[in-house]
Amino acid sequence: MRPLILSLLLLPGVFAQTLPDADALVKEQAAAIKRHASMSYDGEMNIEMTGSMPMKMTGEISMAFQNPGKIRMDSKIQGISIIMVSDGETTWAYSSMANQYVKKNVAMGPAGIIQMMGMQNVPDISKVTSTSKTLRDETLEVDGQKHDCWVVETQVGNMEIPQAAGAKVSDIVMTTWLDKKLGIDLQLAISMKMEVAGNSIGMSQKMVKKNLKIDEPMPDSFFAFTPPEGATETENLMGSTLPKADLAGKDALAFDIKALDGKSYSLAKLKDKPVLLDFWATWCGPCRKSMPVVEKMYQDFKEQGLVVLAVDAGEERAVVEAFLRKTPMPYPVALSGDSKIMESYHVGAFPTFVMIGRDGKIVAHEIGYGGEAVLRDMAKKAGLAEEAAKEK
Repeated sequence: MRPLILSLLLLPGVFAQTLPDADALVKEQAAAIKRHASMSYDGEMNIEMTGSMPMKMTGEISMAFQNPGKIRMDSKIQGISIIMVSDGETTWAYSSMANQYVKKNVAMGPAGIIQMMGMQNVPDISKVTSTSKTLRDETLEVDGQKHDCWVVETQVGNMEIPQAAGAKVSDIVMTTWLDKKLGIDLQLAISMKMEVAGNSIGMSQKMVKKNLKIDEPMPDSFFAFTPPEGATETENLMGSTLPKADLAGKDALAFDIKALDGKSYSLAKLKDKPVLLDFWATWCGPCRKSMPVVEKMYQDFKEQGLVVLAVDAGEERAVVEAFLRKTPMPYPVALSGDSKIMESYHVGAFPTFVMIGRDGKIVAHEIGYGGEAVLRDMAKKAGLAEEAAKEK
């Protein structure tokens, strides 16, 4: 009898499910996004704010992407429409609030796509401590179909809002329902507390993805932008979903990456040298246009110490090497891999250029290719002299 009782007591432990590692699930989601040729969905959003500014809002979002580099997002919240379109060469963002749009020679990358799909909704999340854990498995019904999901919770440390002095965000919790077979999220919930101008505000947001379509053909016209009637082009668009972070004036974050030839490059080893980080991808049209200018700058300024590091955006080594056989570069080319360098420098669109001065501070930061004059101005800010380049 005693052995039988002992066996019964042990049964719950024997049959307890071992939950998968949360970080591994999030990493698999990023890989799944890259793996699919195309994906689209319609999302329903419910937002509730409590405290000194209570209100409820609903919204709609339609999202589509086609690898590599094509993306479209149409969203509408409280009657305000935001549209973002990228065809791999150019990215547009439009806001109905001012009936204006911006146009930029930049291509959206996998990281940008993942951000747009909800994985990095909290700004500057890379700068704060976060911990993730797998809570359970759960069956989620979407469009009449049942999906077995892992439920992953991420708790994020406190942070300040750069655009609002003194404003703070705390108690951030992101809960994601990841489809076990597809590896992508079908539902996302976010809650947080905010302190703004002495007001305490609680916010919760939930989004469910519907009409999910994977690897279905999409016409090129879907990734073309036609300005709405009366819309005007502008340089700065409030509420734009285009990348806007400016790292100029900040200390460069440490990195250590290995070039394709096996040589390692780190910020510490490059001390006292001006360094241009060129984040690019083989499929990126603006990147290809900028390459001859970057090469010419390298040839003009290398005797003044300029180091150019071309950091590829997460592509396979064989893909990059095949590209370089046709279009060789005279400076080191590295794979971003697991180095975290892209996260450190907030790279989600390409090309992104970061010029680091001899003192280790970022002197210029440009997202997209704005022409030779823009890049040469970055060199000037790093103390590189055009006159010396012409005299050599």
